Amino acid sequence: MTDAAATIPGYLGLANDLRSRIDALGENEIPTAWTPEHVGVRLIEAFEVLSRSGVRVGPGAYGNGWPAMVHEFADMVDAQARALAEKEKQQARAARPTADELSRMNEALAWPMAYLDGKPLQSDALMLWAYASATGRDMAGMLNHRKKRATAKAEAAARRANAAPHVDPEDGQVKDTRDPAVLAAYERRREIAREVAATVPAAEALAVLRARCRDADCLPLVVKPHEAMPGRVLSRTSLDRQRKVAAAAVAAELRQQGVAVR
Repeated sequence: MTDAAATIPGYLGLANDLRSRIDALGENEIPTAWTPEHVGVRLIEAFEVLSRSGVRVGPGAYGNGWPAMVHEFADMVDAQARALAEKEKQQARAARPTADELSRMNEALAWPMAYLDGKPLQSDALMLWAYASATGRDMAGMLNHRKKRATAKAEAAARRANAAPHVDPEDGQVKDTRDPAVLAAYERRREIAREVAATVPAAEALAVLRARCRDADCLPLVVKPHEAMPGRVLSRTSLDRQRKVAAAAVAAELRQQGVAVR
């Protein structure tokens, strides 16, 4: 290594990490130490085994020990995949995984919960990438489906938050469990809307209404997709970045704990 390279901040750390990962790659497919690449291989293998196991990837399949994102993938299985031909079912039964394969599968699927706790974006990105790689699913389509669900949830949450207070028809009293400040903001928006409608030309009314509500700190609540589904809304770029960070973190934890590579 040149003296010039050694003066670059962070260069030595990057070089040493790369060297250790290269040294870990022996002549066989299994490295001598855990690497991010091998973590990815094991997770893809886990989903391939899962697809051959005959177990539906959904709630209750293997109890609550598996990460929640594993259960969610059941929602992405389309009608064609669920309507397999009898011949394909027979082939799948003949290729049922062995006890060792199931053991490796369970070990790998538990890694995100064990080593990525509190890092939902990283955990989800790694699992989603492995699932798509194992099953040949269209990643862009899966991410778009996820974004549509998040957007719908966000819009529904915003409607609930900004809805008119519920009033008891018998006594005319407000019967609403929302925070009083939310209800007060709603009433203030109504007052401003009445004032604007009575004094401002229709062409300018909306802009004036927004400005006055902003000044009065009573704008309607806006819920963003990533707020409606925390840790579940990813672009392809962010997914690739987060899953690489996640795989590196899992590999580091496995090395630190002395888990045997297999």
